[in-house]
Amino acid sequence: MLEDELDRARIRRVNLTEDMLTLYLEDGRVVGMPTVWSPRLSKASEAERQNYELIGHGAGLHWPDLDEYVSVRSILLGRRSAERTSDPDAGDH
Repeated sequence: MLEDELDRARIRRVNLTEDMLTLYLEDGRVVGMPTVWSPRLSKASEAERQNYELIGHGAGLHWPDLDEYVSVRSILLGRRSAERTSDPDAGDH
């Protein structure tokens, strides 16, 4: 049942700042991810961060300028990017 819920979660709206990616889901939930969880997003310019597209009928986001993908599923499961950052405040130490 959890797997079905994770697979059905879809993005309705996105808010992206320098520090936080916030997703507003079709079912009413609001979930977020600190951008430091994705080194590419945290190092990106404002223009690069704002150039994203919904993929998989709202199952995720893609930033073509950064070659970065984030899925709703990964955020719901609390998974950060496998790409490491050198930022000591990112909690990767």
